[in-house]
Parts: sequence; structure tokens; C-alpha cells
Amino acid sequence: MNRNYRILISHSSVYKMAGWGRIYPLASGLAKHGHSVTILTTNRDYSISIRKYYENNIKIIVFPEVVPYRISKLGFGLLSLILKIFYAVSNNFDIVQSDNGHRPLGGIPCRINKRIFKSIYVAEWYDWYGRGGQYDSKKRIFKFLLGWYELYSEIADKKFADGIVVLSEVLRKRALNIKPKDRVIKIHGGADVTSIPFTKDNSVIKKKHGLSDTILTLGYITSDSYNMVEFSPIIDAIQLYNYKREIRILIFGDSSSIEQQLTPAQKDYFIFMGWIDYSKDFEKLQMVDAFFLYKDVTLGNRAGWPNCLGDYLACGRCVVLNPVGEPEEFVKKFPFAFYITTRNSMEISIALKGIIDDFSNVVQYRSEIRMIAENHISWDSKSIQLSNFYNYLSENKF
Repeated sequence: MNRNYRILISHSSVYKMAGWGRIYPLASGLAKHGHSVTILTTNRDYSISIRKYYENNIKIIVFPEVVPYRISKLGFGLLSLILKIFYAVSNNFDIVQSDNGHRPLGGIPCRINKRIFKSIYVAEWYDWYGRGGQYDSKKRIFKFLLGWYELYSEIADKKFADGIVVLSEVLRKRALNIKPKDRVIKIHGGADVTSIPFTKDNSVIKKKHGLSDTILTLGYITSDSYNMVEFSPIIDAIQLYNYKREIRILIFGDSSSIEQQLTPAQKDYFIFMGWIDYSKDFEKLQMVDAFFLYKDVTLGNRAGWPNCLGDYLACGRCVVLNPVGEPEEFVKKFPFAFYITTRNSMEISIALKGIIDDFSNVVQYRSEIRMIAENHISWDSKSIQLSNFYNYLSENKF
């Protein structure tokens, strides 16, 4: 029997930043199906005032913060954490959920609410955060000051939770060392088909934003612009060959660090779009002819799911990629939507030439690619999966 729950989602980072592209559309889907959803998050900038928004039947509370953004975006805060705890102590919820519960801003309010009100705690496990995963790539200062907490809390938080949501088979197997099979569910990242309308022919949009429709635009959405390993394959491929069309790389998201790492010649290929709100600036995404997704083969990448992949498909655009981990089987189901290569620049250049030479067919497939997003991986379908998981946990409490 389906129930309507009072749901609290504690966002581990700052408002509309890391993880927001998953949290907000998932929360919208839950609200659409009758649940009362509240999101707690943190202001990106220094502030002392609490802001409240109501969007798509979701209550969003943005708490102020006094610690620097470079710390709060990692899920460690002071003022916002205190206010989140006070809110969790003062409000009774049926379900509490954290996106990254091992970080204080994500998990502590949920664990407190569970203790006080016996709410059901659902912890999401995005990535392999400990040794062998993200921890190994962290800076020394992070490891020295916060690493001990990261290593301890990643597992402790999941043990305390009633249920765990994972993004990959790698993490599912890891979670089964902590919880019974029926308390672990795999829910991939979805596609925001609500905020991203579909436009098949983008030539007019490109001209509107100052780009010739003869330019091949390659798009990428990122929150980790310092990681050149994700850009270097496509840069090398572009420089390798004299293509029939000019090529530009459109970067959406944080670009502050990558600009400093590019040579002057490489910068000529890039257009930095900055952070965009899908619901307002979706047209900018439609400027892209094809997206790319190049991941290094690491434990962390095999354990996660690239959330942006769903949004690429929501745009109706093909994706040039080397599938790592969980996407490997997914891309096999829909081969017409993907140009599969390795990270080898010669292979990528062949794929780019194929897109240019067969561009009319690339455009024709856009409608079918959009249908993948709508019928198979929309956030609405993901929210139904999650809602069913809530029902099971509610009916089968520890």
C-alpha cells in the first residue's frame, strides 16, 4: 500500500551545487507523487540569514554559513550545521535522506531525526569515498584535517541507516557487507526531462548565441574542472586532425581551474558557459551538437554513475565516451545514442569525423535519444523506485 510521507532530504553541499542535479529532480518527482518534501541546504556565499523557497511543491531551506565556500561545498560547515540540527530536532519526519551522509552537513541532521522521532533513514552512496577511491585523490591538507572523519563516517553512516541507495553494482556489493539484500537498492542517475525541453534543430539557437551553425559544438557538464584527465582526450583528438568543421568545446559548470591549465592554443577551442539553471537556461544546453564523457578507469569511477549522462540524453544528443563501470551495459542497450571509443585520441578523432560526415543522421536520431531519457531514465521513474523502497522499509522496520 502506497503512503504519502513527510520527507526530509539533507543536502551535503551548498545550494544548487554538487549533487543538486540529482537531489532536486528526484525531490520534484517525489512531490509529484504526493509526498511532502523538504530540502535542507547551505548558502554558497557568506551570510547570516535563512532563505526559504517553494518550488514544484518542494520546500527548500537555505541556511547561512560562515566557513569558506571551499570547505562548505565539501559538506563541512558550522553555522548551517547547527541550524540544520536545530531544524531536525524540532520537526518530525517519516523519512530522512542524505545525499552524502558521511559528510556532517548531509548525515548528522538525518541521524539525529531518526534517533528522536524514529524516522526511517535512507542513505545514498554516490561514490567510493574511502581508500582506493576518492580519498586517494584528495589533497594532503584534507587528509590531515578531515580524512580520519571521512574514512570512519563512510561506513558508520551506512551501518546506522535503515536502507541504502547505491548508483552501481560495485557499491551494491560493498553495501551488502553492511546491510541485508532487501535493504539495498540500486537507482541510477536520471534524466531531467522536465527542466530540459527538447529541441531537435539547434542551428537557430547557435546563431542566437553568436555561433555559426557550421561549428561542431561538443558539450560537457562538470563540477570538477581541475581534473584535466577528463578533458585531455578530447583536446588531443581535436588537435590531431584538420576537420571539415571548426570544433568548439562548451563547458557547463565550474571552469575556474581548467582555464589555468590550458595553453593559449587550447583555450581557443573552449567556451566557458558557467553554472546554468536548467529551468531557465536550458537553451544554452541545446547549443551542443554532441556531448562527451571521458573517465579514467579507477575504482571511484567504476563505483559511481555520471549523473550528467541522463541530462545529455534529455537534450537528445549523442554522447562520445569511453564507458567505465556501470554505464558499460547501459550503452549497449542503446547503441545509436553513443559513439564508443577508448581514451585514445586517434579513436576519438575517428568518432568526431564520423559525426561530422554523417551529421544529418546524427540530427535525425535526436528524437529517439530523447525518448530514451523520457521512457527509461526520467527522474519521475526514479522517484517511483525510491518511493517503493520507502514503502518496503516502512512496512519492514528493524
